[in-house]
Amino acid sequence: MMNISKFENLPNELIIECLEYLYIFDTFHSFNGLNDRLDKLIRTVPLHLNFILVNKKRLEHFCQHTLLYPEIREQIYSLRLSNENRCDQIETFLAHISLNTLNNLHTLILTHIEKENLIQLKSMLSLSINLFSFKLISSQIDEDELIAVLPLSKLEKLSILSLRSFLLYIQQPTKIKYLTLFNCSLEQIICKLFPYVPFLKYLNISYVSKYNRSIKDIDIINKYKCINLQTLIIGEFIYNFEDFVILVQQIPNLKSLTISINYNKTMINALNWEHLIESSLPYLNIFKFKFSFKKIYNNETYFEQMMFFQRKFWIEQHHWHTQLISNQYSVCIYTIPYLSNTFKLESDTILHYNT
Repeated sequence: MMNISKFENLPNELIIECLEYLYIFDTFHSFNGLNDRLDKLIRTVPLHLNFILVNKKRLEHFCQHTLLYPEIREQIYSLRLSNENRCDQIETFLAHISLNTLNNLHTLILTHIEKENLIQLKSMLSLSINLFSFKLISSQIDEDELIAVLPLSKLEKLSILSLRSFLLYIQQPTKIKYLTLFNCSLEQIICKLFPYVPFLKYLNISYVSKYNRSIKDIDIINKYKCINLQTLIIGEFIYNFEDFVILVQQIPNLKSLTISINYNKTMINALNWEHLIESSLPYLNIFKFKFSFKKIYNNETYFEQMMFFQRKFWIEQHHWHTQLISNQYSVCIYTIPYLSNTFKLESDTILHYNT
């Protein structure tokens, strides 16, 4: 006869591991109050709360539950709140639970903050001494007000819109290892950012543009190298190749590079890239790129240039394979797999093959 094991017959270690795979709100709804043993076990599971898809009623229920069982606050390690398509979610949560009472909170993500939330957040964030990861996605407010009260000296992960806000309030080198920005200039990165992030390992910037406010101090370009930076992601680089060379010379230990270039002929010379990689990026093993440019020359000129990206250096030595496509107005070459989340296939798109 087959023996059927019941969930409650499992050892505590297995039950805890199972609970960690469940959606936390379902866990409390299903197991809280069943028996003393399960009550104690769900109080030991680290809580990584994401309220993005939670309605207001369920949010308030969780907050009320936390008021009844204050020890739950000690379980909260990460928290994500958003006002996007929600009814004052951030205000509702903060009205019940103060951030500075979450002693183990180390990761906080806030999106679509409203001006009405700033007073509460500023008073709480200044006391959140254990926070080491902060992400702010909100164009509705001036992020300077929140950056000013963050424990910047303790943060290891930071994601904000503008580098300018960070530079305004930093006074000494930080512990930041992971930094994500929406926009900044090349001068800001080299001359102002690198001196304050000696431990930086990961840098992700959506736009590096000369049209943003620049901080020009050419005299110290080579003074500060970011020797720990291993991963660099640039959504769009709006400079010339010689400018990129200057940046690369400051990050000699880079292992992974992702970059997108639109309509800049200086960035699509495969031989220049080969020389740069061999001379300045000896540890680079992951290279993802997408280079697009308008058709202003003879088609054959484009394709001859692109064939250099399929030489032995790219295919055999590094295993960086590329796909070349074109349509009536533009040509694009990109590494495989495609690096973006979206791909637009025009009716006249042609895929080119190297036999």
